[in-house]
Amino acid sequence: MFAKIKSFIQKFKDNKRFRDASKKIDEGYFKEAEKILIEIKNSPYVEKEMLFFNLAGALIGQDKLKEGEKYLHKAVEVEAEQDYIWATLAEVNVLQRKWDEAEKAINKAIELEPDKSFYEIKKEVICGSDELKEDYLKHFALLKEAIEEQKNENWKKSVEILREAVEHYDRTGYVYNQIGAIYNNNLDNKELAAQFFKKAIEKEPDNKIFQKNLKHVLK
Repeated sequence: MFAKIKSFIQKFKDNKRFRDASKKIDEGYFKEAEKILIEIKNSPYVEKEMLFFNLAGALIGQDKLKEGEKYLHKAVEVEAEQDYIWATLAEVNVLQRKWDEAEKAINKAIELEPDKSFYEIKKEVICGSDELKEDYLKHFALLKEAIEEQKNENWKKSVEILREAVEHYDRTGYVYNQIGAIYNNNLDNKELAAQFFKKAIEKEPDNKIFQKNLKHVLK
């Protein structure tokens, strides 16, 4: 009985730490997330596929691209039928300019989820011109700069950087949605927030999150 109770408590603790790490990744605190995930890496109570996937995300966020790629491959070994793992593997290969590997990975993601138009958009970059590839990589670098400014609560500076990012690449609505969120949540300007949420929806008309964000600011 004592062993069962002890096991239950450990399971609760490990899964709470996993959730804490996931939150830190969402907030851009990649180093802190990595530390937590490494400590619970061998836990029998945390789903291995998601642990490896999130650990990869924490490493990639710190520009530890090869290490991140290694853990994505580990995630694939556990569960090879998850499209988002293959799509992330494509992304980390793009960041390393490993275009052939990126194409193989995005093709697998498309095979698993052919209705996700975002994957086709990513494939356009992977198989596109050298100019398009360089624009996308510059766009990605600027996104990272913007996240650092957000962590320091430099909201106006972050918006400036995000606006520059979409000058390089604007095929998705992600950056417009991020700008809208900053205007709504941090700069108290619902009018501009609505404008950018609308731009996000123009890029991705079926994105439920973008639609929900616009509906919220128009209340």
